[in-house]
Amino acid sequence: MIWAATVRMLRGGTAPRWLEMRRVQRDRRVHVSCIESASSRRSLYIDVSVISRHDAGTGIQRLVREVAGHLLATPPEGWCVIPVGATNKRSYSRIDWPRQGHAGGREIDVRPGDIFLGLDFALDSICRHERQLAAFKKQGGRLWFVMYDLLPVQRPEWFSDKLVVRYQKWLRVQASLADGFFCISPPVEQDLRQELAQRYRIGDGIHTQVIPMGWDLAAVPRDAMPADGVSSVVQAMQQRPSALMVGTLEPRKGHLDVLAAFDVLWQRNAELNLVIVGRPGWKTEELQAMLHRHPQCGKRLFWLDDATDAALTALYDESTGVIMASHAEGYGLPLLEALGRNKPVLARDIPIFRMHESWGLEYFPQHAQSLELSKILAAWLSATDRQMIQPHGNLPTWRDTARAIWAPLIGEGC
Repeated sequence: MIWAATVRMLRGGTAPRWLEMRRVQRDRRVHVSCIESASSRRSLYIDVSVISRHDAGTGIQRLVREVAGHLLATPPEGWCVIPVGATNKRSYSRIDWPRQGHAGGREIDVRPGDIFLGLDFALDSICRHERQLAAFKKQGGRLWFVMYDLLPVQRPEWFSDKLVVRYQKWLRVQASLADGFFCISPPVEQDLRQELAQRYRIGDGIHTQVIPMGWDLAAVPRDAMPADGVSSVVQAMQQRPSALMVGTLEPRKGHLDVLAAFDVLWQRNAELNLVIVGRPGWKTEELQAMLHRHPQCGKRLFWLDDATDAALTALYDESTGVIMASHAEGYGLPLLEALGRNKPVLARDIPIFRMHESWGLEYFPQHAQSLELSKILAAWLSATDRQMIQPHGNLPTWRDTARAIWAPLIGEGC
């Protein structure tokens, strides 16, 4: 009875840290791959559980879509790449993605040397089908996951309570099963190593690999842009200098700071646009209401909460520059997408953005107040209006990301 209660507590994400640590350590001892030589024909199963049901167009989903596409298109000799997905009711099975987007095909057939790649941010699927993934490993497969950031456990106040609990369960399952992690930046790799050591007292036997991020969105013709109000925004951007912010509305993204700075400029009748692209996120109801009822809404302030890739490409092209105001990030994909289009980037002066300094970013103080930030924004937009920049050095593409993923997987140590 005590063990049953303990299991229920663990599944509910409410276990004390010491108990969670012991379970992970026990599971890693139990879930060991059998020692067999790899098959001559190996399979890479790519988890696309979330994006196959709904592509929300977030930074993570742009990564999943582009990387999965390259992995499917260019498998090394002797490898077969298979997209898989799971739902609450169906275990991981083959799916015909991207042509069809639902699970329900043949279940995974595991052979020694096969690899499951947790590419999608599938919090619920990974946890619900932990036993299936453990069996995959027991039959000689390997499990690798992509780690985007650890912010829900580092700064839980920025996220909903439900998401924090789901993330903690997801991290615990990965810590129990993973053979390796692909991290989207060196700071994420460092944070992951630290979390695994402090939270679970593990680290040995888990490989980590930093992979480059790509800037190139899938090529889309400009006439593919839907009539969803984007054309009027593009016209407004062509009339005056325009700053673009891309990313889900979240407390950590810094939208409020930038909006307050633009309020100072608009009060002085500055002819400047602020364009925000991002779906509404958690704990931003006040910000959403503020954007909708703002006096400049539809005039100099624009919020697009459902932009397609075609629309986003057009907005990047017409922007004067891109603002990265986040207080924390795992990477900050929009800055790379902007640089790839020769657009200037003004970023908050935090370590994750300083990592890209060599590419020609400009910075504003981490704790800048609205008046100081307004002066910086006005000068930056004036200096960069209609100018193109050339980033220092070659920017990586999603093809480079796929190649970096293949490198450790095709070796003996995966």
